[in-house]
Amino acid sequence: MPDRYTERSADVLIVGAGIAGLSLAIALSKSDCHVVVIDGADRPKPVNAGVALNDWDLRVSALTPTSIRFLESLGVWQRIPSERTAPYQAMCVWDADGTGRITFNAEDVAAPCLGHIVENRQTVQALLECAEACSGVELRWQSALESLSRKPDGWSIDCAGDQRLSAQLVVAADGARSKVRQLTAQPTRDWDYHQSAIVGTVALSSPHQATCWQAFLSTGPLALLPLPDPSKVALVWSLDVQEHSGVAALSDTAFIEALNQALGPLAPHAEAVGTRVSFPLKQSHAIDYVDDALVLVADAAHSIHPLAGQGINLGLSDVRILAQELLAGCAGGLTVSSPVSLKRYQRQRKSENLAMMAAMEGFKRGFGSPHPAAVILRNIGLNMVERQPLLKRWFMRQAIS
Repeated sequence: MPDRYTERSADVLIVGAGIAGLSLAIALSKSDCHVVVIDGADRPKPVNAGVALNDWDLRVSALTPTSIRFLESLGVWQRIPSERTAPYQAMCVWDADGTGRITFNAEDVAAPCLGHIVENRQTVQALLECAEACSGVELRWQSALESLSRKPDGWSIDCAGDQRLSAQLVVAADGARSKVRQLTAQPTRDWDYHQSAIVGTVALSSPHQATCWQAFLSTGPLALLPLPDPSKVALVWSLDVQEHSGVAALSDTAFIEALNQALGPLAPHAEAVGTRVSFPLKQSHAIDYVDDALVLVADAAHSIHPLAGQGINLGLSDVRILAQELLAGCAGGLTVSSPVSLKRYQRQRKSENLAMMAAMEGFKRGFGSPHPAAVILRNIGLNMVERQPLLKRWFMRQAIS
């Protein structure tokens, strides 16, 4: 029986045309590698430039200065319209069940800002423009991964549309429910937070003051992230499963009332909300980021609670370090799939990601406990850091690095 597939070859095959996959493709285009990126979706449509409540992307990221510098080095940041990014100068964090409060200001560490809130689709659009301008990068849409098998010199990959590709190295950049990870039986450690997050866009009755507002409640963290419109913020409200369904089912008017009650007097007053969606929160970490001619990056390797907004920054750090190691290895005469380069990447990234995941788990458990002793201790801790400038600046430098 004749083979229905027509085979094409690549040096590196990246599965997933999201932020991680596209940024890696652009970074690797600086070498002589032929990079193919496949994705089962259609090419994203041009982004909406409107400013009404439902014109903003429900998925936003808090990009750190380090992530922004990396995107600048790729020529990506410059393509994101400045009017669609929101630099934030401050963060206000408090315990809704106590009196603990801490405020971080960019001026305390002589920084122009602590980061930027950016719609994910704006970042993807800028990445697409850059990737499509790279001669060594080929993007294939409507090309869902169907199977892959190991060969002596790499991988054979079958995709939707009767496409077959061969590649020396396969990169899984296909998210927390990675098909690559599933097909290659890469083991993970998984935790269920027993929470779901409600996201949406909220209109305020007063300006957001270029500040990220975050309240820790016993039922989960609640964050308002500033958008370029000074009267609008992105909402991320994490709730225990027993609380979530009731809050998610509220009418818009009742939802705003519940939101303001949860925020209390420290945050700006919410007056309207746009479309809301929910998603369950889980944490997952791959036992190994690398295998034989295979590497996992970003959410395919690790996914964490969104309470600190660090997921995308960890993913971009993965990409930056992986690209550095692959390019350095190739320049030194190694193959692009050399285990030497891949293991160097894993050593650098695994420890940092595990530390961040442990910190997020500690925050979630510490601030989620209603025990009186836990409430007292965490409020003492917040107020102590607020009164210690040196300690406070140390925390800020960790957050923006």
